[in-house]
Amino acid sequence: MLSELTAERRQATTASTRRRIFTLLMTLTLILSSLANPVPIEGHSNLLKPPVKQNNNKPAVKANDNDSITKPKAITNASVRTLLNPIANARPAAAGHLRPLSRPSSRKVKSKQVAAAPAKSEPQPIPAAAPVETNTTNTDPLLPEHKYFHEPGYTEELSHYDSRFFASPIPYDPHIVHLRHLIRSYLLMTSSRSLTTWLAHGTLLGWYWNGAIMPWDYDLDVQVSNSTLGVMAAEWNGTTFEYVYALSEQEEKEGLGHRGEVNVKKYMLDVNPYWSQRTMLEGLNIIDARWIDMKNGMYVDITGLSEDRLETKAKGVWTDKNYHGYGTRQIWPLRKTEFEGVEAWVPSDVEGVLEEEYGERSLTAEEWAGHHFDHGRKEWVKTELVKKGS
Repeated sequence: MLSELTAERRQATTASTRRRIFTLLMTLTLILSSLANPVPIEGHSNLLKPPVKQNNNKPAVKANDNDSITKPKAITNASVRTLLNPIANARPAAAGHLRPLSRPSSRKVKSKQVAAAPAKSEPQPIPAAAPVETNTTNTDPLLPEHKYFHEPGYTEELSHYDSRFFASPIPYDPHIVHLRHLIRSYLLMTSSRSLTTWLAHGTLLGWYWNGAIMPWDYDLDVQVSNSTLGVMAAEWNGTTFEYVYALSEQEEKEGLGHRGEVNVKKYMLDVNPYWSQRTMLEGLNIIDARWIDMKNGMYVDITGLSEDRLETKAKGVWTDKNYHGYGTRQIWPLRKTEFEGVEAWVPSDVEGVLEEEYGERSLTAEEWAGHHFDHGRKEWVKTELVKKGS
């Protein structure tokens, strides 16, 4: 009887020990999970200073004590004296400005002229508060779904223009000039209005190599949090902006005018009415907003990231409507840098983001899309031009 009782006590003791070990492991898992998913911070922070891989084939990217990134090669042959003016009501054009086009929305916009800071001035403050994403999902989608943004065609040549402003494709040589003004004006507009945004996809890859647009690209990509997207929709949707700048040497070579001559371009911020619907639906509206050149239809694609998608409900995973997913620490804290000569922001883990999307080879391959990376000039050059020069 005594031996039987001892066996029962031994079995109970063993089961109790197992339960305690299991409870301890679960507690440890929850602690590690909370550490892996901190509250995201848009802006400066000393929470994270990620190590950066050294690449012998190109200048290393290093973070300093303020999480600022050393500048990649910036474009220096063009003046970036700019002025961004939101246009509310059409008035006779003053000297040096173009007559504003009709706005697509009748919503009144504050008529306020704000001079954007030159590239070398102090940056506008970036909100330190974490984006709030808990109540931004639209659970009552606009059905049936209709495609909002339209392109003149589906080929590589025609798929990067907005149909409303498209006349004809821009040739290879001058297209980079138009893209450069597109991204500069967008970054200046968002910075001066405290709208937090960062480079994404192929545009981020271009920054990684030399701080510039890759010459074979015909589109530009940026991301925002879903809360910032909501501010764009509520405060700036349908607003037209004037962008005043001085022509560069390259633009003079392209026959666009004389170097130093003041020119004006107009851009419109257009937010997709499906922006708050955070699921893909039929895939017709995965682009949440666009910054559009109103003269030729070229644009910057703007996509929002949210943490509360209906399909996953996954915390610490930020996704757009095209199933690009990122961990919180891959994006935040954002890191300040330059792109095409103006202030810009990039994700915290640039290399990790690019490797997941394009593979490790995208960070080292020096031959791509008929171009070769010239380390002396720190820029991509057409392969045929490299062969002629050799």
